[in-house]
Amino acid sequence: MSVHSQLRDLDKEEKKIALKRKRLQAKASKDEGLKTRVEQFATEAGYRNGKALVKSLVDIYGIGDSGSSGTRRTRTKVTAELRDAIKSEAAGGKAKNRISKERSISYIVVDKIVKGGYDQL
Repeated sequence: MSVHSQLRDLDKEEKKIALKRKRLQAKASKDEGLKTRVEQFATEAGYRNGKALVKSLVDIYGIGDSGSSGTRRTRTKVTAELRDAIKSEAAGGKAKNRISKERSISYIVVDKIVKGGYDQL
C-alpha cells in the first residue's frame, strides 16, 4: 500500500469519526434536554428530584422485581427416569420449549436429552 492510499484511508476514517462525533453530540444534547424536563416535572409533582420520582414509579409498578431473586437456580440431576420421561414427551409431539418450561429444566438440557446426549445413563 502506498503512502498516498494510506493517507486517503486516514482521511476517510477521520470523516467517519467526525460524523459519529456529531451524531453522539446530538444524542447527548437530546438526552440532557430530556433529563432536564424529567427533573422539572418531578419537582412540579412534589418530588425531590427525578431519581425520587423514578424510585416511586418502580415501587408502584413493581418494575425490576422480576428476574433475579438473589438465589441461584438448582442444578438438574439427569436420571434415567427423567431422561425417559422427557424422551417420551418429545416423541408424543410436545415441544421441547414447553417441556423445558413445565419441568424447569433448561432448553439446552432437554434438547441434549432428545438428541441422545444422556443415553449412557
